[in-house]
Order: sequence, then C-alpha cells, then structure tokens
Amino acid sequence: MKPKVLIDCPNWVDPSDWERLSQFVEPVRPVTEKPYTEDELIAALQGFEGLIRMGNLFPDLTRRVLEGADQLRIAGIRGDRFGHGIELAAAAERGIKVVDTDNIASSQPVAEWDLALMIVCLRNAGMVFRQMMAGSETWASTQNEEGVNGELTGKRVGLVGCGHVGQRLIELLAPFRVDLRVCDPYLPAEVAARLGIVRGELDEVIGHAEILVVQVPHTPKTEGLIGARELGLLRRGGILINCSRGKVLDQAALIKRLEAGELVAGLDVFDPEPLPADSVLRRLPNVFATPHIAWCAPHAFSRYFSTMAGEFERFFKGEPLQYELTLRMVDIRHGRV
Repeated sequence: MKPKVLIDCPNWVDPSDWERLSQFVEPVRPVTEKPYTEDELIAALQGFEGLIRMGNLFPDLTRRVLEGADQLRIAGIRGDRFGHGIELAAAAERGIKVVDTDNIASSQPVAEWDLALMIVCLRNAGMVFRQMMAGSETWASTQNEEGVNGELTGKRVGLVGCGHVGQRLIELLAPFRVDLRVCDPYLPAEVAARLGIVRGELDEVIGHAEILVVQVPHTPKTEGLIGARELGLLRRGGILINCSRGKVLDQAALIKRLEAGELVAGLDVFDPEPLPADSVLRRLPNVFATPHIAWCAPHAFSRYFSTMAGEFERFFKGEPLQYELTLRMVDIRHGRV
C-alpha cells in the first residue's frame, strides 16, 4: 500500500510530475476549495504520511497541527527557505522532515537575469535605449567609454552571496572566463572547492570588482549590507547588479553615486516596492531597471512542484534529501548565526 500525501498546489503542475509522484505515493488533493481550519487539517491528515503545502488552502503547520497528525513523516512547504508557515522545532521533535524548494526552483531564472543585466549594463543599454527611442542616439558608442564597458569576457566580478542563485550564476559565467571573487561566510568549503571559488571578505570583493553582483537574502544582518561606505569602495565607472532584495542596499547612497555619473546599475529590486512613480531611478540614464521580474519565468513555474516531487521520491525511497530545511538553515537565513 502506497503512503498517502495530501497536496495543496496551484494548477500549473506538470501532469508528468503528478504521474511520477503517483508511482511511489498516493497523492490526494483537498476535497474543498475552502481554506481549512487547524481542526479540519488535523482531521484530513489522519492516515497521511506526507503533506505538500504550496497553495493557500492549508493553515500554518503549527505545533498543534503537527502533534495531531501523528503519522506525518515529511512536510513540503514554500517559504523561500525562511521557515515561514511551520513550527520547525515541533517538526524536529517529532522527527518530521521538512523540505522547502522555493528559491531552489527560482534560482535559474534569477541567475540568468543577473547575467543579462551584467551584459546590458556593460553597454549602458538603459541610456542607449532611451536615446534610440528618442531618435537622438550616437552610433558605435555606449557613451560610457570612461567606465567599465564593452564585453564581459575577462572582467573582474565580485559576487556577494553564493546560495543557489549565486552558484548557478557562477556556472553561467564560466564561458566568459571572468576573474571572480566571492563573499559568503556561510558557503560550505566543499561547494567552494567544487566551483573553484576564490573567496574574500566583503571589502576585498567590492574593491576587486569592476562588476559587483549582490545576491543575498534580506535578513537583519544583510539589511543595508551595501551601504554608503561599501558603495564608496566600488570603483568609479563600475557596475552594480541587484536582483536579490532592495533593502540589502542603501538606495539613497546608490542614487547619489548614480546621479554623479560614477556608476551604472542594473536593478530588479527596490526599497520600497513597487518603486514610486516619481523615483529618480526611473529617469537616470545610467540605470537599467525592471519591476522585480528576475524570478518570473512562467514556463519554469512547474519546477516548484517538480523539485518538491523529487524530494518526496527520495524520501520514500529511503534516499538522502537534497533540500531539507533545518533549524540551523533558518537561523542562517534570518541572520541569527
């Protein structure tokens, strides 16, 4: 008899992933479209060994819910690996494995947009596009000749944050033979060795960079991580890319350097969001801005469930999990370690 898994997920699940999941578990969808109460979820979970919570029908997996679901062995959630929506301590006490594949599934499109913005900013495409649309362009010129410009190949790149997005970006950068330095105090030594990463402290990485890519989560420790002092370490004419979170960067300090014509920036995130209609960032010619779309690749949405299904397959086959969410990982993500 296959173990039963209760699944609340959006409609963009690829049927082939549902079929694959059905090979080793009995997947069951909720019987109602009305959100469950805690009592209703506890009742629904009787006899179930797994739960996937990717939609909005299930309440938070509180201690009460987890204690009431006495056969539950694994829970899959979407919380950007911050531990949102589940009491991890209660899960750990009961031996319930927790999996969150959220930012793993989105890492590829975000890394690709980081790369795209790097290339775009090397040609100062924000300014060039504005001029082209206005009919005032200058041919064979990026009008950024005194700054970092031209091709990506061989450029000095600094990467702040080397999680799943950063690691995918490093893979994408390989053909460009960049001179890369990485700052991430939590990066496991074995991952750094596998990717051939040269590590450095924050100031060293910023000072090294012709192009600085910021790719860290927003936590109490990372809020304002790239402030006025750090921005002052970035070389005149350098390029700054941010596809992580707006609050990790001092936006006012960045605007000062941009207004002075000292940097070119590719920005997908802002503080606040949405970006106010009157923000100077919308008008500066040395800014290429997009409305927090780095993660948004609709054809990739099914990967959220597909990656989760792969973890459940590994679990019920007795294989090690790849994306288990632990208390220590959440503490790191929240900047408590």
